[in-house]
Amino acid sequence: MQPSGHLWASGARGLAVLFDANLLVHAHAADSPLHGVARRLRDQAARGELEACISPQVLCEFFAVCTNERFVRPALTSKQAAAEMATYWQASGFRKILPKDTTVRRLTELVAQHTIGKQQVFDAFLVATMLDNGVRTIYTQNTKDFVRYSELQAINPFTT
Repeated sequence: MQPSGHLWASGARGLAVLFDANLLVHAHAADSPLHGVARRLRDQAARGELEACISPQVLCEFFAVCTNERFVRPALTSKQAAAEMATYWQASGFRKILPKDTTVRRLTELVAQHTIGKQQVFDAFLVATMLDNGVRTIYTQNTKDFVRYSELQAINPFTT
């Protein structure tokens, strides 16, 4: 996958939908068949036309995928990926959501309510962070990872 670079500008703040890491990866990777949709959504959010938010966890997942040649070719260097993360974090069009003092408690409640497997705890933590910040919708390619959470709406923007 080829990088698309820093071709987007900042916009106004919003809070309606969390962008999952896979959307950011496709927005970055110019040769992804989903690049056009992902980039359009990213750019709309950056301009304040779409109420969107991101979290540190999503940016860490973006970093992990974009620096791994198994997923992105050519993979970004750590420095390049960190620069992309900083660009997202500084973009005023994205509301930043952070874990709160109550997020771990909420995570443990989610784990008790649902059958959560090994790696699924990361999605559960993302859900806990979203709920603690009043975010009830996520744009993700992996909607199946979130179907167990009736508190959320998981939308695959690549199929709608």
